[in-house]
Amino acid sequence: MSRGDVLSDSGGLRESLTNLKRDARSLPLFMVGPDDARPCPALIIVHEIFGLNDHIKDVARRFARQRLRVFAPDLFAEAPGLPEDRNNLDAMRKVWAAIPDSQLIADLRAVLAFAGALPGVQQDRVGTIGYCMGGAIAFMFAASSPELAFVIDYYGRIFYPETTKTKPRHPIDYAASLNCPILALFSGIDELIPMAHIEELARRLEALGKTAEIKVYPEAAHAFFNDTRPSYNAEASQDAWRLTLDFIDRVTAARV
Repeated sequence: MSRGDVLSDSGGLRESLTNLKRDARSLPLFMVGPDDARPCPALIIVHEIFGLNDHIKDVARRFARQRLRVFAPDLFAEAPGLPEDRNNLDAMRKVWAAIPDSQLIADLRAVLAFAGALPGVQQDRVGTIGYCMGGAIAFMFAASSPELAFVIDYYGRIFYPETTKTKPRHPIDYAASLNCPILALFSGIDELIPMAHIEELARRLEALGKTAEIKVYPEAAHAFFNDTRPSYNAEASQDAWRLTLDFIDRVTAARV
């Protein structure tokens, strides 16, 4: 594990880059939080299929301004076949498909261990959030990590098109192991996640006795929160942001 140089300490925030050693790999980790020593809740962000980009860093800073210490790893770093242009959706899907879910979860657990050991982090108030592909991974990560205080899933797939050697279980199959509250936000216009899947997730979580809040935005398309893409929906995004902060407030009882 090696600590990176401080990139910025302006605007009341302090951000840096770190690399976590993962056997023969190096896992880049973007960190941002309040520029003071007071312990805060923490948030691990799981990126979209495009990886750790400027948009995810911007989202991390938004959360940091709410007095959260934020950790955003690049789960695709050093992956075989990683294209030079990470906006190449088809190429990035191939990269994701080749990485075992077990590796993604293990990498996120390494981030959790790193974050939880920092003096500025309230260890019992660490949660995770993911967007699109990252929403499904965040869900599986939370179900595999009883230490987490909460999980927030923005339009993550509930069922894969098919299971494979690297993706042997559908995300919903992890539900029984979930031990923290979940907020799940979905699009009403989404060919990847039909309403039948959302309804099945709601039924499954209720039957398992999980603490879950699920909301669907009927007029919003997939990836409505990403304000760098044509699918951005300002109304849905603003409401989802409010719900997200309220949810974090309630489950941590610590944000000020």
